[in-house]
Amino acid sequence: MATFYVIYSNSIDTFYAGSCLDFEAQLEGHQKNHFKKGYTSEATDWNHFFLIQDIPLDTARRIEKHVKKVKSREYFESLKSDPKIAEQLKEEFQTRSSR
Repeated sequence: MATFYVIYSNSIDTFYAGSCLDFEAQLEGHQKNHFKKGYTSEATDWNHFFLIQDIPLDTARRIEKHVKKVKSREYFESLKSDPKIAEQLKEEFQTRSSR
């Protein structure tokens, strides 16, 4: 099962959304600048901000794509503050993957 995640860097005051099968290893990669040409290479102080865990990988990828299209600080903050949004995302993108 996979994880959709949003991480935050205080030093550059920005969010990053992604999906993966092993969140702890992925977060460590972001923190240790493993993705040298990636967006997260600008900082090493990434911390988890929001997670949706134990979902199918295709669902996590669809949620990631949706969230990256929205790309809004307010939206990232609303994900964390309103648990209903996570449930709605899981339902909407799980349904799409079943079609």
